[in-house]
Amino acid sequence: MPAVETTSTHVRPMASKDVDAVVKLQLAFLEGSRVTELGEGFLQQFHRVALTHDSVRALVATDAAGVILGFVQASTNVHAFNSDVTRKVAIRLGAALLHPRRWRLVPQFVRHALTAREPQPTIHAELLLLVVDASARRRQIGRQLVDALEGDFASEHVVLYRVAVRSHLAVARAFYLATGFQPEQEMLVLGAPMTYLTKVVRG
Repeated sequence: MPAVETTSTHVRPMASKDVDAVVKLQLAFLEGSRVTELGEGFLQQFHRVALTHDSVRALVATDAAGVILGFVQASTNVHAFNSDVTRKVAIRLGAALLHPRRWRLVPQFVRHALTAREPQPTIHAELLLLVVDASARRRQIGRQLVDALEGDFASEHVVLYRVAVRSHLAVARAFYLATGFQPEQEMLVLGAPMTYLTKVVRG
């Protein structure tokens, strides 16, 4: 996608050189994520692998000095993304779970691997991650990232996409509702309720 400029924010495609900054943002500001709890080493590999996947659309928002203030990651084929990326990060996932601080997560990930089911009906496109630096959250950066992502989706004829958010995160759910998402369903994911919302992409 072409870069998008506002008076103070620049939105552009995420590159491999951005992974360190993106991981730091995720560790600092993404609430309720079991995957984030797997730690920096796992997230480094996850993002590097994700960027190579054909279905991934990833964008960062930077300030005038080039500092990354937020990012969004999405997939136009979430089933293929989950299958391919999970396989490629499996060894790193196992190593992360072996750390004593993360042993409590092992039953959840094992149960998920054995019993996980995808929400129905099938929607191929999904917003996977959206993180904004807390110090910049009143600058509409999250909305700018969603708008830019939807521009990419529209150019690829994606008409509907889904997002999942931990059900107890009222602020995150309120954000998605305010940006036009509609509640769809709730499921248990990695031992905790997850709310799914969908949104029609306006061409």
